[in-house]
Amino acid sequence: MKPAFLFITALFLSASLAGAQQLKIATFDFQKAFSEYYKTKDAEAELQARVATFKKEDQERTNDYRKLAEEAQKLQDGAQDKTLSEAARQERLKAFQSKVQEVQNLQRAIQEFRTTRGRELEERSQRIRQGLIEEITKVVVDISAKGKYTMVLDKTGRSLNGTPVVLYSQDLPDITDEVVRTINATKGTTPKAASVHP
Repeated sequence: MKPAFLFITALFLSASLAGAQQLKIATFDFQKAFSEYYKTKDAEAELQARVATFKKEDQERTNDYRKLAEEAQKLQDGAQDKTLSEAARQERLKAFQSKVQEVQNLQRAIQEFRTTRGRELEERSQRIRQGLIEEITKVVVDISAKGKYTMVLDKTGRSLNGTPVVLYSQDLPDITDEVVRTINATKGTTPKAASVHP
């Protein structure tokens, strides 16, 4: 039984070594490719425009809120004005209470607007980012297949504890520049993927 076990082990090891000799590895800098991809820059510009629109709308709502709060303060002051008749003060008090309700409603609307719009912007950013990552990954896979690479390591990848996944890679081919050239070769020939509306 022992000779059979040794034979199987030797066979397994020789098959593993033969497979290891055919291993062809390349490295790739995903961060560089992502930052140099023209669609990334287009997407960032679009998102910045959306953020600017959000800030403008938010500022308009905040200005409306301040105006209402000032009106409420004036009505409260009028309701406490001892020079006015009791009936006039009661009328201003009712107007003040109504204005306070408007202020509170607007405050809730502003908070809801900020929460909703912030979530929309974050989701849009994640969707665009994921789409760009998929596009780059497809090009990496295509180039790897053409170059007959069995493995491509992202040299900018990080492990769960924050350390680099690839600590050392001497004399391994780097396909980053080829990927960047390929992904940017379509600039101006296709519509922007990042400008697709949700």
